[in-house]
Formats: sequence, structure tokens, C-alpha cells
Amino acid sequence: MGDQPDPYQHSAGNKCINSKKRMRQTDNHFYKTKPKKFKQEKIQNSYKSNDDIITLFRLELEKILMGSKDLNTNIEDIQPYGSRVSGLNTYESDVDLNINYTSTTPVIKLIRSFANSISKSKIFVKVFPLTHAKIPIIKCVHRNTWINCDISFNNINAVYNSQLLYQIINMDYRIKPVLMKLKIWGKNIGLINTNGFSSYSFYWLGLFYMQVMGILPSIHDLQKSEPELIIGGWNYCAFSKKVQECFKNKHQNISESDIMNAIFSYYSNFDFETFVISPYIGCPLMKNCFNNTDQLPEEYWRYKQFHETNKNKKLLFLGTTKYNMYIQDPFQHNKNITARVIPKIFEKFIKACKDTNLNVQKKVE
Repeated sequence: MGDQPDPYQHSAGNKCINSKKRMRQTDNHFYKTKPKKFKQEKIQNSYKSNDDIITLFRLELEKILMGSKDLNTNIEDIQPYGSRVSGLNTYESDVDLNINYTSTTPVIKLIRSFANSISKSKIFVKVFPLTHAKIPIIKCVHRNTWINCDISFNNINAVYNSQLLYQIINMDYRIKPVLMKLKIWGKNIGLINTNGFSSYSFYWLGLFYMQVMGILPSIHDLQKSEPELIIGGWNYCAFSKKVQECFKNKHQNISESDIMNAIFSYYSNFDFETFVISPYIGCPLMKNCFNNTDQLPEEYWRYKQFHETNKNKKLLFLGTTKYNMYIQDPFQHNKNITARVIPKIFEKFIKACKDTNLNVQKKVE
């Protein structure tokens, strides 16, 4: 493709040239599935809301752990995150909880100790600590509801990312159904798994294209003029209400089906070898810019500073994966949220987008 961005890529140097293109509405039955029924559905119906379930889990985990003075550890807070916070959950979704703590005890020893206390409580069963995962967690099941629970530690990025998704899906009535259908499509064909996409990274495939279309603002625009909240060197501040109102329910003539179909078309043609998906500025950036940071837009001044002061190449953005696919974390700009996607899954994703897009075009004809 050379150094010049394809007009269809909507890059930083060629913004949204084709963003006004529309696709005809077509039957979208190929990504619909019939939801399965799970045992816990009846149990969960006894709770008034999703918040009730989260509150129940938090309070019970607090009872187990907060009073503990073992292992020179101070538990500061227990925060929910994940799909039940973002609003993108189904009734069988896990409850995800993050424990913020300070300790002089090695992480693995501490997590095993927490897992032992949780197991002894009998409130949670099937307790299993995954201490060697990239993000260590304790997996367990809540005994009274039989809902799975994942407990992570000092995982503040996940907490703020979930709150970000919650705010975004409330900006436009089309966003939640599009993301849910996209996730179902991805799960049905085996793209969302431990060697592939996370649900979160898959959501950003959809959200990023909606930024390109002009339905959603960039994260930079949402954070602009708001007081900074710096955690680990990155800005996790709240979002401008004024910007959210400006973008609320834009482009009403584009249906959910139009958006879905356009997503498949967009990624069928996206040049992942050349470009990075950047939710922060809402359009693709050339990978070369991250090797020569002088070429990055001025909005990336924080990453430029990080690049200059960080001598460990593994911590730099392009050092996070040897594969082609890069979706930049909206807050932590040296993090690739598709780093775990193996080549086989990446290729399967591209083929699935092309096949689905072809099916759409056939139905249009």
C-alpha cells in the first residue's frame, strides 16, 4: 500500500473521506442466534437488578477479605468491572471484581492466600487461582446464584474501561444492540477465546468504526477540557458532557443493520499491516509513526514522553505483539488490546468479514 493511506482507511492524514457512504439495509439474520437458556436464569430473576447482583458479590467478598490482616496486606477497595458494569451483559455473564490493595507480600503468594480464604468461606465454590496468567485472577462460582465470578487485583485499567463503555453505549440507542450482535457473531465462529479476541477488544472493532462514521467522538475529544486523572502515567479522566450531547443520536438515517454491514465491509478491506486502530483520536494511524514519534499527531504528546523516557522496548506500543493486528487501548497508549490474537484467529476474522460482507452484497443484489 506504500506510505500513503488508502482513502477507505480514514487515516489521520485523510480523515473520514468516505464516512458518508451508506449501505442499503439488508436482512441481518446471518449474525442472529437463538439465546440459550441457563440454569441460573430463574435464580437471577429473584434479584431486582444487575446492580443487586454486583452489590451482593461485593459485600460477601468484603466480609471474607476486608477484615483480614494476614500477609501485611491492606485491601483498599473492591470495584466491579466488565460487562455487568458496561451494560453489555447477558444473564449468564460473569461478575468481575477488582481488588485494589497494597502489600509487601509477593503477588502469587497473596493470591493463593486470598483463594484459600474464599474457598473456606463456602460462599464461593470451585475456587481456582490462575496465578501465572498475564493478568492473575481467582475464578470461582457464587454458591447461592451459581454465577461465575472472576476476581482480579489492582486491575484499575479494566475498571475505567468498563465505565467508559457504559458512558459510550448511553450516547446512542444503536450502540448496545450493534455491539451485542457483533459479539454473538464473533463467539459463534470462534473468534472470542483465550487465543483470540477478548469481548472488550471485539467491542472496539465496532466502536472504532462508529467513530470513523461520525456517530461517536474520539476519546481525546471526550476527555478534552476535563480535569485529568493520572494513573500509572495515563489519563483516565471523566468525559465531557458537552461533547456527548453534541454526538447524541447522530446520523439517525443509519440503521443498526447498516452499521453492522458497514463494519464487515470496513474490516474486509482494512490494511492491518500498515495501520493501527486508534480509538483515542478516532481514526487509523500508520504504524511507522510509533517508531518515529515525531510523526504522531500532537494529541499523542503523552505517548511521545513515554517513548522518550522508556528504554524497555517491550513496554512500547509496537513491542507488544509480533503479529499484524494493533488496536490501541483508549487510555493506556502503549497497550495493544489484541496482543493475544494468534495469526490463525486473525486470518479467520478477516475471512469471516469478507464472507459475511459477500453474503450481504448478494442479498442487496
